[in-house]
Amino acid sequence: MQAGRAAAAWHPRHLARGSAALRRSSPMKDLCRLFLGLALLLGALPSQGAVSCSITPNPELKVIYAAFWNNANLPGVLEITCTRDPSDPPNYNIWIGIGQGANGNSATLETGTATIDYELFHNTGASGTWTSVGGVAPGSPNDGAVDDQLRFGQATTITVPYSYYLRVRSWQIFKPAGVYTAALPITIRRNNVNGTIVAADTLPVHISIPRTCRFSTPPTAIAVTYPAFSPTAVTGTSNFALTCTQGTDYTISLDQTRSVIPTVELSYSLSLSQTNATGTAVAQPYTVDISVDPGQAGRCSGSVCMGTDTRTLTIAY
Repeated sequence: MQAGRAAAAWHPRHLARGSAALRRSSPMKDLCRLFLGLALLLGALPSQGAVSCSITPNPELKVIYAAFWNNANLPGVLEITCTRDPSDPPNYNIWIGIGQGANGNSATLETGTATIDYELFHNTGASGTWTSVGGVAPGSPNDGAVDDQLRFGQATTITVPYSYYLRVRSWQIFKPAGVYTAALPITIRRNNVNGTIVAADTLPVHISIPRTCRFSTPPTAIAVTYPAFSPTAVTGTSNFALTCTQGTDYTISLDQTRSVIPTVELSYSLSLSQTNATGTAVAQPYTVDISVDPGQAGRCSGSVCMGTDTRTLTIAY
């Protein structure tokens, strides 16, 4: 009876059955401790925040294309300002791409469909077209996007200037005067062309062609020989040419069309071959014609006398 009671006392209370026995076993207890330690370790790892950036052109991409026979150039910088989390590494690689092809882009006239070509470079010598493929060092004379490393040091915000060079190439003729606009896309990515987008924006481009006119051929002097009491009018011609921007309306006028040549006292008339026109971006020829009235004695104390008169030719546009 005593032996039976001892056996009964040992068996039912202290022997766990089934899965309960496994949970209490020493190997499983060690495994639980291992999982718990790993979870605590992972929880202690620092989280990495995202870097954010903004883009500011300085100056803005605005240029005046005043003379088609010259390039219009605008040097400047793109100021890239980036902010990081204090827990992020102090160095950060970025890729800066601009959406233009190897031959640049075109801007469109605000009030029409005419276009004008321009190009943005990352080298101040007007080389190294800034595109959205590949990657080159800042200021490189080679085409491509720009690769660089931001070095924050202890700071959480940094601003880095990247040089640009905007050019509107010469000899783009037959372009109407006005303002041409474009929106140039720019993207900043992490590491390379395939990296995470950090910032995306557009750079407004404004190209102004002012309404202008110039004497491409200045008026020539008119020389006439008038015999006293000439039975017919004596005539002469001055030639000149104007070059005005495409589509620019202009007028041509003289300060006087009737006058008297001092000293010799000969009356004359002036007339223009045309008094108004529209610019074509190429030279347009005109004449000023003189007619000295017939039958005049004039004033002369010798066999030959000289007299001059000056008139003003005005171009308004």
